[in-house]
Amino acid sequence: MITSAKLEVQLIVDACKKTNVTHIVLSPGSRNAPLSIAFDEDPFFTTFLIPDERSAAFIALGLAQQLKRPVAIACTSGSAPLNYYPAVVEAFYQKIPLIVLTADRPAEWTDQGDGQTIRQQNVFGSHVVDFQQLDTIKSKEDQWFFERKLAKSFHAASGKNPGPVHLNIPFSEPLYEVTESSAKINNWISFLPVKSELTDESKVELSTFLSNKKKQLIIVGQHNNDSISTDLLQKIVDTKNTVVLSEHTSNLSLKNSIDCIDQVLNCMDENDEDSFFSDVIIQLGDAIISKKIKRFLRKSNAPVIRVNETFTDMDVFQNLNYSLSVETNYFLEFYFSQTTTSDLNFFSKWNNLNLKVTNSHASCFSTVPYCDLKVVGSLMKNLEQETSLHISNSSMIRYVLLFDNQKNYKIYCNRGTSGIDGSTSTAVGAALANPNVNHVMLTGDLSFFYDSNALWNRHFPKNLRIVIVNNGGGDIFNIIPGPDSTKQHKSIFVAEQSISAELLVKNFGLSYVEVKTVDDFESELLKNEAQVIEVNTMGIENSNELKRYFQKMRV
Repeated sequence: MITSAKLEVQLIVDACKKTNVTHIVLSPGSRNAPLSIAFDEDPFFTTFLIPDERSAAFIALGLAQQLKRPVAIACTSGSAPLNYYPAVVEAFYQKIPLIVLTADRPAEWTDQGDGQTIRQQNVFGSHVVDFQQLDTIKSKEDQWFFERKLAKSFHAASGKNPGPVHLNIPFSEPLYEVTESSAKINNWISFLPVKSELTDESKVELSTFLSNKKKQLIIVGQHNNDSISTDLLQKIVDTKNTVVLSEHTSNLSLKNSIDCIDQVLNCMDENDEDSFFSDVIIQLGDAIISKKIKRFLRKSNAPVIRVNETFTDMDVFQNLNYSLSVETNYFLEFYFSQTTTSDLNFFSKWNNLNLKVTNSHASCFSTVPYCDLKVVGSLMKNLEQETSLHISNSSMIRYVLLFDNQKNYKIYCNRGTSGIDGSTSTAVGAALANPNVNHVMLTGDLSFFYDSNALWNRHFPKNLRIVIVNNGGGDIFNIIPGPDSTKQHKSIFVAEQSISAELLVKNFGLSYVEVKTVDDFESELLKNEAQVIEVNTMGIENSNELKRYFQKMRV
């Protein structure tokens, strides 16, 4: 089998095989030619060529998110690695494993005016879980050290605190030489997984702390790796009468939990707010989207128990009392075993308000005219049962959180950094990883245009449909308080635009349709034909319709 003649590349390829890194996202370039040749020639790997490095990295993120194992990306030197940075940071905060392979010029050429040469060492700084400079092997000791670095970095990618790792590899010319013999790693270190448990003293302390906390509340943030047992959490809701708040990105389906959190807080009587405050907050999962619940829980000043093996000092509710670096299910089993006397009135208040909101929603939503809110509600109602729904940031994810996820769609959103860049590319990667599942991307116009190179992709998956809600700008700046008080409200913050996606989409060879009514939108969804549906809501007072809906719900 043909491979690169460079020993360093052969060892990297072997490390990928040892750790089952099967998917490689390549971008064109000369300096990374040894990597491209070796991965493409080897039938063990599934390779994707994505010209735009920023899009390539997000596609890899989507692949790794679904495969639940590391995916490698490889690019040339110079500015190319810098385009990886947004996705690397997103992977870091979502704890998604990426193997970032950046080809480099030999060190002696840095800062010497040579083409495509920058200071690449540790260019991602503190946003990777490991960095290794993999210099040229010139001796047996060099190879031993090289292999040790590979083992350490590959383990870090998918270890207890997973995330992206960066391997920077300087290659000297010639770059295109090949061979039929391939070296194997001689000294591989296997890092065996271990479990963290609470000591007996810690159990006693936590038991004592929880014993007099009658009003207990659990909030679950973003979660997509099946590390939280739905059955166990459901038992806790049913038998301990614990209030559970879970956003859709938690991907948990629970009875008697509060899923549409902003809806409930919107309808809460401000004069009775204190009665909804808990005695303790137990935080599970990762990012919390709702600003309303963050403000509410901070205001409650309830002590927080954070259960997470990463970012252990994260204090989003500003009253962290205990940080537990243990597996979530281990903690839930411990919590379930505790004997506590729950305040049934507290549990009932939350659930009665949630029931009221659920009942009011149907009548209030039926009167909402054609607008962004109506479109998103229609989408949540009309998708097929087994669908993975990917959502861009800003207004789209906030609209989705207002509707019950009755069909239990798998819901994904890049909430690690909450940027609008890369959402479509991530969905492309996810759909490529799961070709037998229907994937739908819901995006706003600015997010779509920002990441339009996701369509510049010879591998574009047939099982992905994109719904663009084109309201003519960043409507989130019409929703949040502040921007409308400035002279720059429309021109800079909303960034008003009147561009259609039609020509762009067709230029990339994808089928397209534009709709301007809810009936037409629902009809196109049911047809399941067009790969891109652009829903035109320009000129509609989308933010005002949302405000009117909230006002009706409060009555």
